[in-house]
Amino acid sequence: MSKTIRGVRLDPDGTLTDIELPAAAGLIEALRGQVDGGVEIAHYARPDGKRRLAMAVDAGGALTKPENLYATSLVNGIYLNQLPYCLYGTVVLLGALDDSRHHTDVPEPLHEVLPKVMDALKSRYSTSA
Repeated sequence: MSKTIRGVRLDPDGTLTDIELPAAAGLIEALRGQVDGGVEIAHYARPDGKRRLAMAVDAGGALTKPENLYATSLVNGIYLNQLPYCLYGTVVLLGALDDSRHHTDVPEPLHEVLPKVMDALKSRYSTSA
């Protein structure tokens, strides 16, 4: 049986979906299907190197996909700095690279609080009339 990693899909409307992805071979193809485009993986961490996270996005998403303010806000909180750009389209949250340069599961403390974070952000980003 091949090893998998646990990721979280974060859609532009703040919807979270737990997903399992291949840990090595096939990861990029699986991510391509999740983000619906060419894959770019960005790595974020706090200045002290703690609370590391990776996000897979559609590399050309800024041209065709809606803003993902939820993902952008999440990265700002982890990074402790305002990103100079917005993330677009569906993103997939992954854990940081391990010593063998393979992605890991989304950190459990983050996974546990994600629903609360998204609920808090919905009041900011909802488009109710």
